[in-house]
This record gives sequence, structure tokens and C-alpha cells, in this order.
Amino acid sequence: MPLLAMCSLKGAPGVTTAALGLAAVADTSARVVLVECDPAGGDLMLRHGLAAKPNLVDLASAARGTGGDPAVYEAVAQELALDDRAVPVVVAPAGGAQSRAALPELTRAGQLVLIPPDRLVVADCGRFEVSSPARPVLALADVVVVQVRATADGLAHIREHLGELLDVVTGRLVVLLGHGGLYGEADVADVLGQYVAEELMAPDAHVTVRGPLPEDRRAAALLSGGLVAGRRWQRLPLLRALHGIAGELAPLLMTARHDEDAGTRTETRG
Repeated sequence: MPLLAMCSLKGAPGVTTAALGLAAVADTSARVVLVECDPAGGDLMLRHGLAAKPNLVDLASAARGTGGDPAVYEAVAQELALDDRAVPVVVAPAGGAQSRAALPELTRAGQLVLIPPDRLVVADCGRFEVSSPARPVLALADVVVVQVRATADGLAHIREHLGELLDVVTGRLVVLLGHGGLYGEADVADVLGQYVAEELMAPDAHVTVRGPLPEDRRAAALLSGGLVAGRRWQRLPLLRALHGIAGELAPLLMTARHDEDAGTRTETRG
């Protein structure tokens, strides 16, 4: 199955919330598991009252011993309950030192733990930086979602880092607009497309823009552990929007994995 990596840029918080939301509304047939690969440390354990262990360090240790057997998730993933939906998650320790030490083991040559054959892995990679220990996770991913706010400073940040992102990402790059922006999807797509073509001189590079996500305090509180999910939690505006985005990402993920299996890793541009 594919690997979906998510990250944010400066001034665009909320990637952990969005990653959990996408994992929670994904098709159950994908057997999604959310893995906290944030070099700064994880948030899910404290937000949702999960156990400190097993965690990302245990996943790395198990992967080292098994070579990436997907069965490791049965031992190291905890269930994060949202009413009738249980999302398997691999939490990261709250401190970043242990996470930074574990990440290289998850992406070393020949390691398959983040791309198991029977699961969709959603990796929360935290804030993107060129020197981030999560950089190899982004490089391994079939689709990378970078969350930004469509404000003047948010667009400046994505323009500043777009070349670096395209150098790292070997799959598809999706810019996900958070709430609170000033510009719409089409405007941002035009600006970034022009920048890629004229400034980066990479006309074949394709950047997809989606969003913006709605402002939804109830859903944000639910995904941050501050509100108990009700029976209709999936009908909240943010979850409905993320469900739509998950549906749009599904064919990109399937196309990327099919191309990789064919040995080409060629992307469908459009």
C-alpha cells in the first residue's frame, strides 16, 4: 500500500489534526495506520491519553529485527477511539530526541515498514525543514501533503520552500490550504504554477492545491482530544472536507504505487 506523508510550514499549525482527520475518514479497506514521524516529538499520546509505550522507538526496534514485516503494527499500534471508529496510531515520545534517533531506522535501504503491502500509512512529519530527520520519509512517500495558510506570509513561505520540497519529494506534492486564508484554491494554484515554471524552471513539475479547510472548532477540539466524539462526528464540516480530500488523494496514491511497482515511478501529470 502507499505512504502518505504530511508536513507543515512555519505559521501553519494543525498538521497533526489534519493527519488524524484524514486517517479517521479514510476508507476502512485501506487499513490505515497513523505514524507520528515528527522529529520534534509527538502530540497524540498526551492529547488523547494514550500509553507512552509502545511508540515510534518500538516500531523502529521491531523493524530492525524483522526487516519491515507489516505484522509489527499489530504489536506497536494503539487504538485511538473516535466513537465508532478506532484509528491505529503509532505515537512518538513527547520529547524529540528519541524520535530523531528512531527515524533513520524506518527509512534505511531495504526497509519496508512504512510501505507495508496491506496498509496505508499516514506519516505525520511535523514542520518541514531542509535538515529535518523526517526528510527521508518525505522522499519515500507516494504523496506528500504540505499544509499552509493562504495568507501573504503563508504563500511567501511555500514559495521559499517549494524548490526544496520538489528536490525532496519523489511522489506527488499536494498543497493543502488551512483555514483562515485570504486566497482560494485556484488563485494559489496559479501563483505556485507560475512560480514553478518561471522561477524554478521546472515545467514538468506538478503541484496540486486543495482546500481551504473550513474553520471548525468542534472538529478541531475532537481531533485534539478536547471533545468526545458524538454519533455524527463524521458530519462535522472539517471531517466532511477531509473525507473529500481523502477521496481525491486515493487515485494519486494508487497511481504512484502502481508506477513504482512497475519500476518507473513515473507520475501522471495533469
